[in-house]
Amino acid sequence: METDTQTRSARDTARDKLRVALIVNSRSGSLVEEDAEAAIASLKEACQSNLIDVFEVSDDFEAACAAAHECGADVIAIAGGDGTARSVMQMLAQRGCRSALVPLPLGTANILPHRLYGDRDPETIMSELEDYVVGDIDAGVINGQFFIVAAAVGFPAVLGRAREAMRPGGSPNALSTTWRRTRVAFKHMFIPRIRFKMRSAGAATRFRASGAFFAINDSLSGFAGIDPPETEKPVLQCIAFRLRGMWDFFGLGIEALFRGLGQSRRTRILEGERVVMTSRRALPVMLDGEPAFAHNHARIRVAPKAVRVLRPPE
Repeated sequence: METDTQTRSARDTARDKLRVALIVNSRSGSLVEEDAEAAIASLKEACQSNLIDVFEVSDDFEAACAAAHECGADVIAIAGGDGTARSVMQMLAQRGCRSALVPLPLGTANILPHRLYGDRDPETIMSELEDYVVGDIDAGVINGQFFIVAAAVGFPAVLGRAREAMRPGGSPNALSTTWRRTRVAFKHMFIPRIRFKMRSAGAATRFRASGAFFAINDSLSGFAGIDPPETEKPVLQCIAFRLRGMWDFFGLGIEALFRGLGQSRRTRILEGERVVMTSRRALPVMLDGEPAFAHNHARIRVAPKAVRVLRPPE
């Protein structure tokens, strides 16, 4: 029989542990392919902290985020795809939530979880929360929508949408949709229809391109020979593409393998604090690997220390 002393000790131990809430989107990411209930049960079992509640966002996204924000959790873990993680982090940050967020790798690309937690699986992350540290990370904002790692604009975004069409649970016409979007991407690739203006240290650089990637701080560094930014301040790093035909397309691939994109005449690497993009047509956009929408005018900026996360100590 448990004594009063043992009961008080157990309660004190539980109170000293992190209070964790779990936000779940059972209709997103790998949870669509798996037994969602079993996957969530596995996360609960792995958690060594004080798991206080679980909130399902697939029925009422805003209400679930509000409830998670108000439940008093120290940490909010997010179980869903990349789009769920980005949307939840944006919603909670805009609500002024100061709980530390933990995006679990349960999506397709898992861009942010890989950046924060490497190759750890969701159960390992949940079991290690007590050993992690709190940190604030910068975010990018495009027309009010957050991205934490990178945004694609133009033909790279259309290619990404072609990939999205092949997701499990998608359209029954996935192959035809993928083929149609791929054709559109190649059409966009060779027309520099997007006008960019990037501001840095009071100066503005103007250029045209058919597509670009924007990353926060050093997210692109090491990718195909791209050097990290030369400043420690929050900054947008841009790699813009200007291709004139299939020869440039294949040439870009060869240069990426042997010289690096930073040395290619078909790309332009820039850094700045703000970017304005305009086009005669709607701008195809992807944020952290997830499709988004922008009109023919978009602004990108850096929001310093916009999101609080829990991550392994460096």
